[in-house]
Amino acid sequence: MPIYLVRWPDLSASFVQAEGEAHLLDVLDQVGNPDDCEWSIYDGPLFIDFRLPVEWSVQEDRHRTPVAPEQVVLEDVGRLASGNVVEAIELSLAGADDGYETGAEVLRLAFPKLHALIERCSETGGEFDGEAALPEAELRQALHAELERFLRGSWRRAKLEKKTDAISTLAREMDLSVELARTYEEIARNQQSGGRDAERPPQEKPSTTPPLFRISNHHTEDCGQPPAIDGDGTGKYVGYFANQYGEQAVFVYDYQTREASVRMGETGWGKAHRVVDGRTEGIILTESEAMWIRACWLAAAKRD
Repeated sequence: MPIYLVRWPDLSASFVQAEGEAHLLDVLDQVGNPDDCEWSIYDGPLFIDFRLPVEWSVQEDRHRTPVAPEQVVLEDVGRLASGNVVEAIELSLAGADDGYETGAEVLRLAFPKLHALIERCSETGGEFDGEAALPEAELRQALHAELERFLRGSWRRAKLEKKTDAISTLAREMDLSVELARTYEEIARNQQSGGRDAERPPQEKPSTTPPLFRISNHHTEDCGQPPAIDGDGTGKYVGYFANQYGEQAVFVYDYQTREASVRMGETGWGKAHRVVDGRTEGIILTESEAMWIRACWLAAAKRD
């Protein structure tokens, strides 16, 4: 699976692993609107350090003497104890040559204007080793040029505000890229046309005899008791999904509370994961799972 180097419209960039550009768009949409991003497959050096934010030391360390456990002293662990451990992890380029080369390659690909300034300074002032000062006026000019992507995005959003077509409206209301809005609109339209009357209010949906669709739980007992959901119940939109491995999921949207959730066998049937604006909280989804949930959200929320 390729790794993409993504440049955001501000002065930031990200490494993202995705199956392809369609999957990449969906991953980026979990963070922000990817319409103003640029990306390329990254195949350069990659050496990044991860560090827990805890200082520690060894008391009475003696040369050529093994360290005993009681000699190890941990300092303040407040950042780990009081918050999300994953979010507290500190990232930095490795001190080795490959770490430096990783940073240099990111600069070259993601921040070409700044990289060009560094190259010019290297040519005029000898080898640039990161310690020589950059001319502030030229540095500001380069950084301003790097924000051209942000300015173009501002113009794009201003034009989008004036459009009234269905795709533009969906992209604007849900802060989606136009391409994702077009994809989800098509999926939602196909779901809505799947044999039901779109004009009929939820409470008037008729029951069917025999059942139109019936499925059993395919997960083991350690996944918990599966939900018993009546698809003919009034006031709710229900969606079902199974991936290529047979892992099942159920989406429910309540028209009265306007709240949505998804239960997945692989994460334990007993936990309902909240869905807001088509995005699921607290779990990492595959491309197909994320697209299914977004399509369910659009089909339900647009009908509400």
